Amino acid sequence: MTILPYPKSRRRKAVSTPAPTPVMVAPPSGALLNAILSYADISEDIGGGLVVLRVSANRMNDPVIIQNLGREAARLADVSILWNDDESEIHTVLDAAIPSGVEDFWAEPHFELTDLAIAYLDELADEEVQAKAG
Repeated sequence: MTILPYPKSRRRKAVSTPAPTPVMVAPPSGALLNAILSYADISEDIGGGLVVLRVSANRMNDPVIIQNLGREAARLADVSILWNDDESEIHTVLDAAIPSGVEDFWAEPHFELTDLAIAYLDELADEEVQAKAG
């Protein structure tokens, strides 16, 4: 017989919390990459034979590009291609898309100071003023 420190009635049942599901963003399609390679009007040489290719905001509004890509034309602002000039091939595809459902992806974390923390900071500021004065 097992002796338990607490009676069974006081035990808590395990609460299962579902794991958060990751929000996925579809990778850029081949048509999108071809459009960037064909219509890129911004190229930045970053050295080592590598060039970043992007489509400018003015070029993104081109009806030919919009017609070819359809809904995916909006992704042109998010995707850049790192092109290797020496090998004439794509080195890396850079995708800056923010996953849908993620609010304030780039926002800084916000916090509020407690009254005790504010009092501490005020005290520190007073000590600094006194140290400078005397």
